[in-house]
This record gives sequence, C-alpha cells and structure tokens, in this order.
Amino acid sequence: MTFRIVLTGMTLLLLTLVASVGAAAGSESRGRSVAGLEDIRAYAAATREGERSFAVDGGRLHVGVEGRWERLATPGGVIVNAVAVDRLAPENVYIGAANRLSVYVSRDGGESWRETRLGSDTVGGVTAVAVDGFNRLLYVGTDRDGVYRLRDTGGQRERALVASGHLLLEEPVQEIAVDSTGAGMAFVRTLGTLYRAEAYGLRWLEVGGLPGGPTALAVADTSPPRVYVGTAGGGALMSEDGLAWRPVNRGLGNGDGGFLVISDLAVDPAQPDVLYAAADAPVAGEQGTVSSEVAMSMDGGRHWERLAELDGAQVAELLPVTGRTGRVYALTTASRTALAVEEEPARETPEAASVRATGPGRDGLLAWILAGNASAALIFLLRGEARRGDQRRAGSALGVRTAQAA
Repeated sequence: MTFRIVLTGMTLLLLTLVASVGAAAGSESRGRSVAGLEDIRAYAAATREGERSFAVDGGRLHVGVEGRWERLATPGGVIVNAVAVDRLAPENVYIGAANRLSVYVSRDGGESWRETRLGSDTVGGVTAVAVDGFNRLLYVGTDRDGVYRLRDTGGQRERALVASGHLLLEEPVQEIAVDSTGAGMAFVRTLGTLYRAEAYGLRWLEVGGLPGGPTALAVADTSPPRVYVGTAGGGALMSEDGLAWRPVNRGLGNGDGGFLVISDLAVDPAQPDVLYAAADAPVAGEQGTVSSEVAMSMDGGRHWERLAELDGAQVAELLPVTGRTGRVYALTTASRTALAVEEEPARETPEAASVRATGPGRDGLLAWILAGNASAALIFLLRGEARRGDQRRAGSALGVRTAQAA
C-alpha cells in the first residue's frame, strides 16, 4: 500500500512538472526578452509616464517600459532606421526603412504594419520621421531625396498615407521636429542648414542669422509651442515662431556667452518645460578629445543645472524617460549603448525584462493549478489510506475480542 501511495504521488508531481515546462516554453515562444540595447539608432519617447517607448537597435524595432525592452516584429527585409509616435494617438506608430524609400504605419502599437512607398525611381533610405498628430501630417526625411510631406487619412486601407508635398534637398536630413498643438510648426535640420515650414509644410524657408551651424533640434508642445535649436558656437536658442531667436544658455556650459557647442537637445513629452541639453568642451591637454556636460532645465531653458559630465565622451543623442524629471540616457559618438545620466555619471545599460505584465501567465497559472490539485489529491489519498488503515486495525481488534469470548 505504501508503494501505491508513493507511485501515485510521483505521477502527480511529474504531470505538474511537465505542465510547468510547457508553460515556460509557451511563454518563450510568445516573446523573448532582450538582454540590453547596444546599437540604438533612433528613439521615440513615450507620450505619457509609464507608457511604451520605442527604440531602433541594430535595424530592429523594440518597445519598452521603464527600460525593459522587447523586440517587435516588422515587415520582412526591412532595416528600421527611424521611428515616431503620434502624441495624440499613441497607438499610431511610424517607422522608416534604411534600405528603401518606404515608411510604415501601425494602428495597433506595432502589431501590424502598412507600407507606403515614397518614390519609385530614387534609391535611398529614410533618416527621420516626425508626426503632427493634430493636423494629421507625417514628415519623412531621407538621405538623398529631401523631405516628404504625407497626409494621414487614419484608415487601414492601402492609401492610408497620401503624399502631399516634397522638399528636395542636396544634403541628407539629420533631424525633423514638429509640434502637435495645432500650430503647424515644423523644422528640418541638415548638417549645415535649418529649414522652417510655412503653410503647414507646403512651403519651406531657410532659417538664417544663427550664431553657428545647427547641431540639435527640439520642439515643446507648450502654448504657444517653442522650438529649440543647438548651434556650434552660440549655444542653445529658443523661438516661438521660428523667426525671432534668443539665447537660452544661463547656467549651461560656461554660461558667459562665449563659444558654446550643443551636441543635442531633448524635451520630456509629458513635461514640455523640462528640457535636456548636452554641451561639448575640449579636454585640456588632450588634442581632439571632447567631453560633454549634460544639463537640465525645468523652466523651458531660462535656467540650467548640471546633471553630469562625461569625461572623454561626446554625447550624440539624449533619450529622456517620459515624466521622470532628471532621468535621461545618453548615446555617445563612441558607443550607441545607452548610458544612465544622473547626479554622478553612471555608465549602465537599462535593465532588460519582458514588457508584458508581470506575474504568472495563462500557462504558468495552469501549472500552478495542476500543482495545487496534485497536492490536494495526494493529501486526500493519504487521508483515505489512513482511514482505511484505522478501519482494518479496528476490525482486527474486534476479531480478537470475539475469539477470546468464544
């Protein structure tokens, strides 16, 4: 009888173990966690705190919440090079291909995609994407064919994005920045020139009078919206119309109005008055070596405070964590791995884990239910055997007493 109990218990536990392994295998097949992003080429911060951000790492698209990244499937053969999210409708995600003049739109947060070809006769790729959600306009920068203006009809059909304008440029587009307040503000930056949109992108004008070549670009959805441009020599400038510019360098770099190079600017989407900047300075005694100081402004650029200094590293791009004041990551010219910028410079990669909700999944929950049932069955079996044993012992005692009486 003891052998039967042991055999039954082992069978139940074995079934539970098989179910647990199957649950783990099913979870792995649905989505695999990424151990860290090492070659980030584009980034779209979440529109609100706690929501999903998107990053392009090594030509692949990833989605993340608070630094936990998971790869998203994209159309076959596409090397992703740019990504943007509609601030007014975060389920609308746009990506641009590096190996073809195509842009793709997803209406379900990256689960499915619809392609729009930009040009059939031109060879090239997409370098930047920006979306004006209020006016349903998408601006797509390329490496050889300037900037395309597309109207988003909001549908799932083949012609969801309709071409409605084209700015032909001789230089590759480095950056595009737009607002989503309805003002129709849009700016395009190349290596040497800054362009401003008129008539909601139907016409473009070159922005002159800057104290240096444009090096960075950002737009804040304030009222009215503000555009920030970094320069090579004049620091950071701010404008509310793209016509009149004023410096916003107090506390940034040397702050004395001298030669100041800005390598990047970034705005927190959930806090448009929170702004981040990276200012470059040569390292004394080391020819050709540049260090970057990362600073933060909480009043739209009127005052800056230093967050960290990256010795011997020049910032290429700043990646803000939406809604987390002072939380920003940096990419450098030497490494495209995100470095956490804090009060003391900490060089770390954001932790990697599954983006899906924590806790047991459906298969894992089934395994736990089976384990509970197995335990209950085993306890029930043991109690039954104990009860039958008591009955047998009672029967034996009764037989002895009967025999003695006889």
